Amino acid sequence: MNGDGISTGLALIPSGVFVVASENNGERSAIMVSFVQQAGFDPPTVTVAVNASRPLLRTIRESGHFAVSTLSPESKSSLKRFWNGVPEGADPFEGLVFETHRTGIPILGDAVAFVECELRGTFDVGDHVLCVGTVLNGGRIQEKEPMVRIRTDGFDY
Repeated sequence: MNGDGISTGLALIPSGVFVVASENNGERSAIMVSFVQQAGFDPPTVTVAVNASRPLLRTIRESGHFAVSTLSPESKSSLKRFWNGVPEGADPFEGLVFETHRTGIPILGDAVAFVECELRGTFDVGDHVLCVGTVLNGGRIQEKEPMVRIRTDGFDY
């Protein structure tokens, strides 16, 4: 299969829009991601692929926990904040409505749903690192549908 065919095939795998966050000793880190997937039932498990260059990866590894906020098309304040990234060292949740649950990691108030996870392991998969987490807690925040995207290029977000 040529590069164009691979790109098209990858682009047509639907993805959601999520904000993944972690907190370690008061330092918060969060980014918008597309690559989140449920990976098991017993125990409930999810995977999150994080670009290997992102500071969030260090925070997840050091804290051993992460949280996923599932966004809807109406999650405008969160989309704006996280679309282009948050400068390292800045509090990504400053000025946003959020709540905390079992892990204390911020969950966006305009999210549709959330899960909080304990890190089970990480796996280098090229330019991303796959974080595997056991779900400790989760729930629905709003009665809205999650955002689902189809990309135009399988080699770009």
